[in-house]
Amino acid sequence: MNITEEKKGKSEIKLIVELTQLEMENYYKQALEKLASKINVKGFRPGKVPAEVAEQQLDKTYIMAQAIDMAIPPTYIEAVKEKKIEPIAQPKVTVLADKPLKFEAIIPIYPEVQVKDYKKIKIEKKKVEITEELLEKEISRFRAFHSTFKKVDRAAQMGDRVEIDFDGSDEGGAPLDGTTSKNHPMILGEKTFIPGFEENLIGLKIGEEKVFKLNFPKDYFHKPFQNKIVKFKVKLNSLEEQDKPKLDAGLIKKIAGKDMSDSDFRAEVKKNLTEKTEQDEKNRLENELLEKIQEKTEVELAEVLIDEEIHFMMEEMKQNATQRGINWDQYLEATGKTEEQLHEDKKEEAKKRLRLRFGVQELFKTEKIDPTEKEIEDAFENEMKVLASMNYEPKIEEQEMLKTKMRNKLKLEQLIQIFVK
Repeated sequence: MNITEEKKGKSEIKLIVELTQLEMENYYKQALEKLASKINVKGFRPGKVPAEVAEQQLDKTYIMAQAIDMAIPPTYIEAVKEKKIEPIAQPKVTVLADKPLKFEAIIPIYPEVQVKDYKKIKIEKKKVEITEELLEKEISRFRAFHSTFKKVDRAAQMGDRVEIDFDGSDEGGAPLDGTTSKNHPMILGEKTFIPGFEENLIGLKIGEEKVFKLNFPKDYFHKPFQNKIVKFKVKLNSLEEQDKPKLDAGLIKKIAGKDMSDSDFRAEVKKNLTEKTEQDEKNRLENELLEKIQEKTEVELAEVLIDEEIHFMMEEMKQNATQRGINWDQYLEATGKTEEQLHEDKKEEAKKRLRLRFGVQELFKTEKIDPTEKEIEDAFENEMKVLASMNYEPKIEEQEMLKTKMRNKLKLEQLIQIFVK
C-alpha cells in the first residue's frame, strides 16, 4: 500500500491511498466468497456455491464494487494510523481508480482556533428581585390553573380560554418548523406566545379565521426566528369564560398539597419563583456569552465538517416535518427549493454552530477549565436523584452520557463566571 499525504489549509489533510495488485486481488477474493455464500445456483446447496461458479454467475463489475467497499475502511484506518493523523469527523472519500484500488480521503483535523480579544468580553448579571407585583402575578397563575370555565357565545376577550388551530409560514408561504398546532389551548392575556399573537385573537368568534403577520423579537430564544416576519393563519375552535377562585385555605391546600397559612404559602411561592428567575438569568447569561464567543472566534473550517453539520441540521428538519405530518417532498414543494438549495441556505448557520463549538473548546483549554471528579460526581448524583424522583433509572450507557453532560455543564458554568461582572 502506498500513501501520499498533503495538508490542505489548517483544517484538512488529503491522503491518496493506492493498493498493490496483490492486495486488491485479496479483497476481490473476499468479496467473491461473501457473495457466493448468498446466491442460489441450481445443483448447489444454499451457502455452498464455489467461488469460481459464483464468479461465472455474477457481474464482475458488481464484484469489484463490493471489493472496493470492503477494502476502503480497513485501508483508510491503516493509512491514518501510519501517518499519525487524528480525524475529528468522517472523511470525504473519492475512488480514483479500481485496478488496483486508488482512493482520495479528505480528512478533517482539529484546526487552529483563535478567540480574538476574548478577555474584553463582559456580560452583566441582572439582579434577581421578586417584587410584590411579580408575586401576585404568580399567585394569579395558580388561581387560573384551578379556575372553572363555561362556554360562551360571544367574541373572544382577554382572560378567556380558547382552543385554536394555527399554521405559520414565511412571507413566501413556505411552512416553518415549530409554527403549527391543532386545537392548541391558551388563556388570552397570559402572554405565552410572542407579542401581538394573543391580541390578534381578540374579537374572534367560534369558527372564524384570521390571517396576520408578526415580527418575532430580535432576542427570540430560537435564533433562526429572531427578527423574522411570520404569517399566521388562525382558526378559533372553542371559547370559554374563566372564573378564578379566591385564594383561601381550601385553594392553598389544593395548590400546596398540605395545609399552610397565607403568609407561609406566599413565602413558598416567592422562594420557588426566585429559583426559577435565577435559572432564567443563568440561561440568559449563557446565551449572551456564547453569542459573543461565536462572533470573536476565528477558525478555518473544513468543508467536510460543514457538510456533516448541515446533514445533521437537515435530518432535524426532516424529523420536524414528519412530526407535523408533512413528508419531505411536500416540505420541499412548499418551500419552493431543492434539497441542494436548502443545504446551501444552511451553510452560514452550520458555520456559526461550528465556530461556537471550537471557540468554547479553545477557551476551556486556554483558561484551564476542568471540573474536579468530585464536582462531576456530585452533579451526577444530584441529577440521578432528580431522575429517581421521576421513577426513571438510566441504563449504564445513559449514565456515562449523563456524566459527560454534567462535566460540560460545569465547564460552561465556570467559563461564564470569568466574564460576569
